[in-house]
Amino acid sequence: MSQVAAPTERIFFTEVGPRDGLQNLPEELPPPLKLELIRGALDSGVDQVEATAFVSPKWVPKLADAEIVMSQLVEERGAGALDRVRVLVPNRRGLERAMHAGARRVIVNLGATDGFNQHNLNRSVKETVTEIEEVARQAARAGCQWDASLSVAFGCPYEGQVQPRRVVELAVQMADLGASEISLADTIGVADPGAVAQLVRLVADRVPVTGLSLHLHDTRGMGLANVLSGFHAGVRRFEGSIGGIGGCPFAPRSTGNVCSEDLLYLLQRVGAGVAVDVERLCSLAQRLEQILGRELPGRLYRAGIWGPASRG
Repeated sequence: MSQVAAPTERIFFTEVGPRDGLQNLPEELPPPLKLELIRGALDSGVDQVEATAFVSPKWVPKLADAEIVMSQLVEERGAGALDRVRVLVPNRRGLERAMHAGARRVIVNLGATDGFNQHNLNRSVKETVTEIEEVARQAARAGCQWDASLSVAFGCPYEGQVQPRRVVELAVQMADLGASEISLADTIGVADPGAVAQLVRLVADRVPVTGLSLHLHDTRGMGLANVLSGFHAGVRRFEGSIGGIGGCPFAPRSTGNVCSEDLLYLLQRVGAGVAVDVERLCSLAQRLEQILGRELPGRLYRAGIWGPASRG
């Protein structure tokens, strides 16, 4: 059985707002504003930014400018900036585009059910696993790290309840193929703290907990409670979206991701090692509010940080 990490171990945080957050908004931001968010997130000290996706513009038109965003980021900050950038690729073609743009880390997506996978990737789960096998081989040859996100790990909008053993099986397959990180995604926000703790324990029996990440949505107001449950179960890798924006265009009513600032502030308050400048991240959320012209779901950027950042 995997060892549960000590509470004081450092959190590894991935900001997914520039990709997962923006893809489901009604507005379409131009590349300069996307780059402003990416730069702001990097400057706040997050470990990694999921900057864009090399997907078909037909399916996700808001991310059709992936090459432009990557090239302008390199032009502004140098190729070294890509060491802290991850991009989504749906298939081998996406991987080829990403690597041509200089990507050094990519993430593939795999639904836990055929129903979701067909809507999201137009393939069965089995067909997608076969595609990921080739992506893994190509990435390994190119020296490119790859991660795997397991969507609808707690519940599917098309098939309902997802059995934990199914998620465990897929996590093991991804680990065996060489995934650097495996993200358990509550795509439609149906998880509760007990379900999060249970699934983390089951997966960690087969896959090192140090390689597990949680990607949670706050659709039903359970996001932060689920973060805390995952933390106590040993997870030290989390994903969030600036201001709590986002959602999945292929999952009806799946509102925003857990808010990055709120998540990191919570973990600081329980003594976790958080290296991100949360106050700076709050300022970035305020800037995003100005850009969009409306209040964001996040709370901390509006209320402000109170008292010491950590009780640890």
